[in-house]
Amino acid sequence: MIRDAETTTPPRRFRLPLVIGLGVAIAAAGWAAVWATARGRILTEIDGRLAVLATRGVAVACADREIGGFPFRMELTCRSPGVEIRGRGLTASAQALRVVAQVWDPRLVLVEVDGPGIVMTGGDETAAKWRLLRASLRWAGDGVQRVSLSVDGLDLTAKPRAKPSVHLAAEHLEAHGRPHGEGGRNLDLATAFAGASLSVADKRIGPERADLSVSTTLVDFLPPGPGAPLPAFAARGGRIEPTKLSFAVGGIVVEGEGALTLDGGGVLDGMVTLVARGLETLANGGAKGLGPELTTVLSAFVLLGKASKDPDRPGRRLEMIVDHGSVRIGRVTLGRIAPLFAAGG
Repeated sequence: MIRDAETTTPPRRFRLPLVIGLGVAIAAAGWAAVWATARGRILTEIDGRLAVLATRGVAVACADREIGGFPFRMELTCRSPGVEIRGRGLTASAQALRVVAQVWDPRLVLVEVDGPGIVMTGGDETAAKWRLLRASLRWAGDGVQRVSLSVDGLDLTAKPRAKPSVHLAAEHLEAHGRPHGEGGRNLDLATAFAGASLSVADKRIGPERADLSVSTTLVDFLPPGPGAPLPAFAARGGRIEPTKLSFAVGGIVVEGEGALTLDGGGVLDGMVTLVARGLETLANGGAKGLGPELTTVLSAFVLLGKASKDPDRPGRRLEMIVDHGSVRIGRVTLGRIAPLFAAGG
């Protein structure tokens, strides 16, 4: 009888796969339950947050809201997203929105927006089209660590009220921001355009295509406080340093570094030292289609510039002066930067 019982017991090597398979099935069922519970809580949390924003005058639209991405991510999608800030008369809209968080890296949120998009502020309207727009937000327990934006095929038209329209096109745009320094009080900003062109009132300004990058640090900008951020920043000293820029077109490269300040009236002051190289292209007539504005500026380097003393940045050197909003290089006045905010605003 004992021998018969032994012959009917399954060998251990056959029981092990069964146990493993059963464990996997239980874990999968448990994870599905956890994921479904989290999905329901996220939708409830979103509804609650939108209700709170509505009481503060911010109306957010996110039609046909859904959450998918099972099993390893949470993906929020909605059709015709939009926002309206009633107190400021600002509205913005797009065609579709996708927000994704990965299970293995929940502190990184990825966003994709389908164009075209429209932003209106009072009587001003900005309309934009793009092939691909992506943004990312990395955060930690003490707040946001980094915000990034990437746009391919940007075509943007701004129509300010009672002012000339502005058209900006770029093959690629990137923008980044992050807190920096002791206590995270400084704000680092960086923007880069590739293959960009600018027109004002249907008149092209500068070359047909150029590459431009600007990076700067707003010292003691964070936290911005309850009021308007720029006036508060100006009241703290308004230091914008260092400020770096790079401009490249037709074999000519202009690089700059300096510092600016923002005063209580929203006006910029300061100086940026510029170094240009590749100017022989201009002298030999090889740089075409630069436009009269850029040709005048580059000619100032040839006529008024001095040899750079920095071996790492050879070329012709000039100072770009920003004197209470008025911008000039040497004796050449480039124009005026309008106040960034109204005094007392």
